[in-house]
Amino acid sequence: MQNSLARIATIVFHPLIMPPLGMLLLFNSGTYLDFLTYSHKRAIFLIFITGTTILPMSLIPFMLYQRTIRNIGMDDHRERILPLLIAVVFYIFTWYMLARINVPGLINIYVITASLTLLFCTLISLIWKISLHMTALGALTGMLLAVAFRFGINLQIYLAIFFLIAGIAGWARLTLKAHTPAQIYAGYLGGTAIAFFLMFSF
Repeated sequence: MQNSLARIATIVFHPLIMPPLGMLLLFNSGTYLDFLTYSHKRAIFLIFITGTTILPMSLIPFMLYQRTIRNIGMDDHRERILPLLIAVVFYIFTWYMLARINVPGLINIYVITASLTLLFCTLISLIWKISLHMTALGALTGMLLAVAFRFGINLQIYLAIFFLIAGIAGWARLTLKAHTPAQIYAGYLGGTAIAFFLMFSF
């Protein structure tokens, strides 16, 4: 029963889902982005979710077929390097496409933050199996904290929800023996630190 719940949590809180979720949170965070029209938000979101989620996900069946990865979980950290590198390229291309339509600065730095967080995971994966789930959730937490401090906005409800989600996701990954506690904590703290610094500083 515990393993089944852990697998469900692993799927529901998948790392590829977090970047577009973060974009939706930005659109509804009480910043100047609230003044964007629905059509502008829709265009930005469609470009973003295509480059950061749909395209990376579409390559997974091909990589499984080519035996580049043995399973979706990519249990060996070395299996993650190529998929992550390709995802980084998609993220950079997404940033380029959004920059061409002159998106607001907060969106621009969010895409850069997502790209650099993914690059961080790629570099760490050369030598160690860091938790991608927890890094993605940490990045969302760091983004929310930065926006709250930078714009003086009360985002306590969002933060409480994502602290809870991070706890559930961490429990799930440990229950499935997918990671050690060190890999869980390193992912969450690393993602939080990178996102907070970048989103708050620029």
